[in-house]
Amino acid sequence: MRPLLYRDLNEEEKKALRNLARGLSYFARERAYGYIDRIANAYSVITLRQVLMEALRDLKSEYDRGEDVFMPTGKDVETFSKLAELDLSFAKIVASLAISYSWGKEEEGKKQGKDEEKEEFKEEEKVSE
Repeated sequence: MRPLLYRDLNEEEKKALRNLARGLSYFARERAYGYIDRIANAYSVITLRQVLMEALRDLKSEYDRGEDVFMPTGKDVETFSKLAELDLSFAKIVASLAISYSWGKEEEGKKQGKDEEKEEFKEEEKVSE
């Protein structure tokens, strides 16, 4: 039996992985990598479940405090859990995506800010002419 690959997943399964990573990216943005590292390095499904439960509990607490966090659905968690039971390497994919999503928003904001500065500068040049 060949290993299950990311490209073999259907769109709903891929969405579940992305949604879980999107939620976990909050911790990466806060430079709190503990959960992400533990998920990536989980050596058993039992360990992964424990870490995931702790991470989701803390994520929910942050959400309840009014932080801007994305909460994955129960269906997302179920789908991810089923995939991890088939192949634990999906946990590494989720952890990697969580880290990459964390800087994507920040970098996009920086890039957008520079573009806005350029536009403002162009407008100022037009006015001064």
